[in-house]
Amino acid sequence: MLKDLAKLILTSKAAVDIIKEKAESKAAECFVQLKQFTDKTQTNSPNEQSKCKLKEKAQEELFHLINEINHRAQISEVEFKSFIKDKLADFTNNALLDSMELNDIRAEIAALRAEISELKSELQSTKR
Repeated sequence: MLKDLAKLILTSKAAVDIIKEKAESKAAECFVQLKQFTDKTQTNSPNEQSKCKLKEKAQEELFHLINEINHRAQISEVEFKSFIKDKLADFTNNALLDSMELNDIRAEIAALRAEISELKSELQSTKR
């Protein structure tokens, strides 16, 4: 169980690291594109239309990044729920098997007690 929990934690950490790297990569790409665009617009006469395009491009990149992060979070949530369901099923099955084993052991003990009492009664009848 601890092994599985550790695996889950490490997997979660890896997912967070990947999302972080992706966000940094997208931010760096967006910054480079914005820098190129601003350099380009500064050499030309700056106008409202170029500034609007810059804002639209930044908003679009941010929107795509947020959607990708949300998508990965949903996938992680589904995987986590599946993991929990599987572990719960395993625990339930193990508990059921343990219960059945206990019932078998109790039946064996009852049978042994019956044999012991039978042997005691035979021993007492032979002593008489």
